[in-house]
Amino acid sequence: MGDQHQRIGELIHAVIPHEQQGSKMLINMYDRQGNLMDFSFEHGVVKVSSAASKTFDEMLTGSREEFFSDAGFDYYAVVRPIRNSGGDLQGAVEVVFSLDQINTILAALVQKFVIFILLTVFLLGILIYFISHWSIARPIARLKEASEKLGYGDLGLRIEKSGVVELDDLIEEFNRMAYNIEQQHRKREELFTEKMTLEKSLRHTDKLASIGQLASGLAHEIGTPLNVISGRGEYLLKKLSPDHPEAKNVNIIIRQSERITKIMQQLLAFASKPAARFESLTLEKVASEAFSLCQLRQRKAHPQIEMELDLRVSHMVADEDAIRQLFVNLMLNSFHVLLSGGKIRIQSRPDKEKEGGTVIIYEDNGPGVLSEKKDRIFDPFFSTKDVGEGTGLGLFIVANIVQEHQGHIELDYDFTDGARFIISFPIARCN
Repeated sequence: MGDQHQRIGELIHAVIPHEQQGSKMLINMYDRQGNLMDFSFEHGVVKVSSAASKTFDEMLTGSREEFFSDAGFDYYAVVRPIRNSGGDLQGAVEVVFSLDQINTILAALVQKFVIFILLTVFLLGILIYFISHWSIARPIARLKEASEKLGYGDLGLRIEKSGVVELDDLIEEFNRMAYNIEQQHRKREELFTEKMTLEKSLRHTDKLASIGQLASGLAHEIGTPLNVISGRGEYLLKKLSPDHPEAKNVNIIIRQSERITKIMQQLLAFASKPAARFESLTLEKVASEAFSLCQLRQRKAHPQIEMELDLRVSHMVADEDAIRQLFVNLMLNSFHVLLSGGKIRIQSRPDKEKEGGTVIIYEDNGPGVLSEKKDRIFDPFFSTKDVGEGTGLGLFIVANIVQEHQGHIELDYDFTDGARFIISFPIARCN
């Protein structure tokens, strides 16, 4: 027994060394009759026996567990029967543990668990902070900064998406709002520019109207002296013999006076606005008069502009003054672009689609009309010329004249050798 007791003691001390004073344990051995054997083992605890309060029969019915107190200490006791290989009862063993160490271990575990939880919460908080800072705070800061810049007029600013779905929806709406504001601002600037252009054109139109009135009065004032000069010249010519050396100069004076008189009459006819009179007119005469008026703007040093007429319909019923103004406005545009000289061609033919109608085709071999401006050439105050060079009313007036004649005018988009206008008049023609 001594050797076995020593060996068991060594085994137990190997599990619970002596220096672990906090670990208290008691082992009691019982024989078949339930008597306590001299084989007890104590480790840091006064010898106590929980089996004293039980009968041996109770101990042998199976494993028993209980908590009890002794001398102010709490213990946990386990009793189990010992049987041989045949199942015969040999005795029982009782193990008593002190709960002080268990409580200490549990307290240490709880303390470690609390420290672990706090450390986890701290690290998780730091992680959440950085995630929220990069994923939420920074995008919101960029959104705030962009809103401030947008308020100061930086309308082209856009924000990149952050990767957060909710914030990306907000950023997308912000970018859409900034785009709409930019478009509205651009339209407002375009409207303001167009308004300023219209105001300048109106002022220029008013100026031209005043000049027209002055020119009309001036023509009347010049007409009388011209008649005097022409009459005196004819009188002198009658006094001179045909072979007189000065007869040629007098003839020149008379012809130039008549030329000036004719030009002034044409200007007066063009400036006057009588009531419309629809009657038969000669297209060649009206076109030639308009061309003569426009030639006044052409300097002799510049390359000459020619006019070619191909009139299969020579007469038509229309307002002569209006048709003259129509040709003048079209020709003024041609003279403006034919700086290196060129040709104006006017054709007339019967309208195949409308019985009794006339089609006039006006074209020049200039640079033509830019494609992006073709849809606006008949708009009022729309001009491709510099401010002060045109009013933007020329083609608008042409379209109004055609409309007054119940006709139709269009720009030939397929014509690439200059500009071509096709004008149809549904009025009976006279051949």
